[in-house]
Formats: sequence, structure tokens, C-alpha cells
Amino acid sequence: MASLSHHLSSLLLLLNLLDAATNGDSVKPAILACRSFDCGNGQIIGYPFWQQGNQDEHCGYPGFAVSCYGQQPLLHLFDHLYQVKKISYPENTLIATFRDLSDGSKCPMAPHDVNLNSSPFLNYTTGVKMVKCFYNCTLYPPSLPDIECLRYGLKRSYAFMEGAIPEFDWRKYCESTMRVPVAVKTGNRRDGLSGDDFGRALKEGFELTWRSPESGCRSCEASGGFCGFGNGPNQKPFCFCNDGKRYDVCSDKGDVTLAFEPDFIAIGEHLLPF
Repeated sequence: MASLSHHLSSLLLLLNLLDAATNGDSVKPAILACRSFDCGNGQIIGYPFWQQGNQDEHCGYPGFAVSCYGQQPLLHLFDHLYQVKKISYPENTLIATFRDLSDGSKCPMAPHDVNLNSSPFLNYTTGVKMVKCFYNCTLYPPSLPDIECLRYGLKRSYAFMEGAIPEFDWRKYCESTMRVPVAVKTGNRRDGLSGDDFGRALKEGFELTWRSPESGCRSCEASGGFCGFGNGPNQKPFCFCNDGKRYDVCSDKGDVTLAFEPDFIAIGEHLLPF
């Protein structure tokens, strides 16, 4: 049996929520901990993204964790962080760029590959092109234009669109290779990318799109809730609703049986845990 003070705390929480409702705010006790957030740059970030360190991962999709570093929102993708430049919720897209480019000038160098394996719900948009970079090559075809601003002694660096890489043993004679996505608008010549074009493309970033998980989430979202995942890759997602968490869809009448946290106190039309 919950203590009287705990019940009183729940009642005070309900009164605060009802006060918010009279001012036009949505009353969602079950998702208060998953509110949208702002890193300080005016960009509001919310579901299906969740804030690393301040929110539980069930507040959004797996692999959609965002951290605030200063006023900079950073997306966690695999083992790296990427700056989130823009999110379009109506289009389900976001623009991300490398957090730290090796050179702050107009001729930066991609620091690593981009890997989307951290989330099965993210993919590149059709406007993104994959570029293969070959850095500090000691031997190279003499007729190919290199990225001039990345020259280091006799070493040369190159960037080619995938599908247009000249035949050569690049891995043998180049110190490193990178595969990066860019939104190339100009300079996408078949023989390579110029330093200015490549540097500009890296800074502008690349566009990603996300899709709702098919396993129960689409029906949950269509009913006005949002989908949350617990710990573990095989756990069934649940649905956050105005009146609690469910394995099913949301219901204004509250006639769906709750599947989580069975100890609830019913006050009015809302359910509060105790």
C-alpha cells in the first residue's frame, strides 16, 4: 500500500497537469519524462529522438539518442557523434554533419566513415551520394586531378563518386580510405571532386530519413501515441498514451488494459502511478 504522502504527491502532480490542460497543453502523464528539449540554439528536438543522459531510451527509437554539448545537438551514430543541423518532422528527415572536421578551412578532411548500423530505422535520402576518399597516396595515376589543398609533400589525396572510381590499387598506395555521404550539388565530375566542392559538401552535411518501426509502432502513432522501446533488442515496443503505457494502441475511452506498472491510482480520466 502506497503511503499517504505518495498519494498526495500524485494528486499534486495531477492538479499541475490539469492546470496545464486549461492553458491548452496536452495532458500526458505517462510521457512527462519524454518531453521535447532544446540544446540552447532554438531547435526543438523531440520524439522519435530522445536526450542522452536526461531521458530514458524508451522515449524514442533505438539509435536516436541526441546529446547537448554546449548549444550543439549531437546525434549518436554507431561510435561517433554528428552535429544535427536541421530536423524536419513533417518530412521525417534531418541534416547531419561531422562534429569535428580535421581542418576548419574550406578544405576539411573527413575524419572517419559514416555507419548507420546503430539504428535500423535510419537511411540516406535519395539526394545523398556516397564518396570514396583516398588520403595521402604515395603513388597515383598522374592524369587524375587531386584535392590540391590536401597535398603533403609528394603525397596526394583524392575523392571520387562511388561508381566512378578509376581502376588503381588505391588501398596499397594510400594511407587511409574513407566512405562518406555528401549532398553533392556541384562539381560532381566523373573524374573526381575538387577541394572546394568536397570541403563544401562535407560542411553542408548529409540528409537522413527515418521510418516508423513496423512492429506495432505505426498503429500506436496513428492512434495519437508514441512508441517506446525498453532495454534489450528483442523487447516488444509499448505505446505511450495520455492515460498510460500500453502494448496496444491509445484509446480515448481508456478501455485498453494496461500492460505496464499495474499499481495505478485512477483520478478522473487519468492514471497516475504510485
